[in-house]
Amino acid sequence: MNLETLANGAFSVQVNRALKEVAENIQDPNTDASATRKITVAITFKPNKDWDFVATSVQAKTALAPAVGTVTALSMGKDLRTGEVDVAEVTTGQIPGQMSIEDAQAAQVSADGRPFDADTGEILEPAGEKPSGERIVDMRRKA
Repeated sequence: MNLETLANGAFSVQVNRALKEVAENIQDPNTDASATRKITVAITFKPNKDWDFVATSVQAKTALAPAVGTVTALSMGKDLRTGEVDVAEVTTGQIPGQMSIEDAQAAQVSADGRPFDADTGEILEPAGEKPSGERIVDMRRKA
């Protein structure tokens, strides 16, 4: 009997699949690198009453390292006007409720609601429209 051809090759396929699962689990950065992994191979024989026929089953089982848990912090509050509960993840070094640079860049709207260029800070006006309430001073002219 050859283990490579046992059960029409299904046995070696199961062992190879189990080896691949273990290798992938070892390379997974979300698992404990030093945890022990295991492959259990079971070959079961069940003969008939006359001992001339044996039902045989093959099985490969893996015992893998579980994913490592992570911890985070959540800031929770309730809007007293609407009664809506607000939950936000607190990232390292950020005060709850404080905008991050990414949040500010995503907004790209000034406090008075006008759009601006995030790189220069320049308020953007629609094409052909002069800034409202501002007078342009020509610094080249003498007064």
